[in-house]
Amino acid sequence: MVLLESSVTSTPIEVIASSFLAIFLAEIGDRTFFVIAVLAIKNSRSAVFLGNWITISILAVIAAFIGAAAMKFIDPLYIQIASCIMFLVYSLLCFYEAYHGENESDSDKNDPLLAGNESNGENHDPLLAENSQRLSWMKAFWKTAIMVFLAEWGDKSNITIISLSALSDPILVAIGAILGFAVIGLIGVIVGKLVEKYINEKAIKIAAGVLFLIFAIFALLMIIYDFEF
Repeated sequence: MVLLESSVTSTPIEVIASSFLAIFLAEIGDRTFFVIAVLAIKNSRSAVFLGNWITISILAVIAAFIGAAAMKFIDPLYIQIASCIMFLVYSLLCFYEAYHGENESDSDKNDPLLAGNESNGENHDPLLAENSQRLSWMKAFWKTAIMVFLAEWGDKSNITIISLSALSDPILVAIGAILGFAVIGLIGVIVGKLVEKYINEKAIKIAAGVLFLIFAIFALLMIIYDFEF
C-alpha cells in the first residue's frame, strides 16, 4: 500500500515501474497465477499465455481508463456465482479425466487395431492433425480467457490500477500493469511446464481438481459471507 500513499511520480518510467511492481506483487502466487500454471499443463502454453494476457490486459485498460464505474458495470455477485460454478465444473472435469483418461489409455494399449497402427508406423492425415491441433489451441485459449476473466474482474489488482490511475497518467499505468501481467503469465506457464516434467498426468489432474475445488469453495464463501480472497 506504500505505492498508493506516496506522492505522484514525475517521470513516465517511474509511473510504469510503480504500476508494474504493484501488479507483480499483487499477482505473484495469487489465484490467477495458479490457474495459469495448471492450465499450462497438458495444454498449449502459447494459448494459455495469450488467453491470460489478452483478457487481463483488457481488464487493466478498462480499470485504468473507466475506473470504478466499469467495475460496477456487472454486478460482482453474478461474477462470483459464475466463478464458483466454473471452478466447480472444471474441478469435476479434472477428476473425471484423471479416472477416465487412465482407463482410456489402458484400453488403447489393449486395442489390437490401435496397437497395430502404432507398430506399423502409419501416419494420420496431416490436414486432420493440423485441424485438431488448431481446435485444441483455441479451446485452451478460450478456456483460459473465460477463467481469468471470472477470476480477475473486480480483483485487488484492478482496484490497484484504478487507484494508481487516479494519481498518474492512465496510459502509463496501463502499460506498467500489462507488462506486469505478461511477466506473471510467463512465470505461471514456466511453472506449469516444470511441474509437468516431474508429475505424471493422473496426479496432475487430481491436483488440479483439488485446487479448483478449493477455489470453488472460496468463491462460494465469498458469496455467502461477502469477502474477497
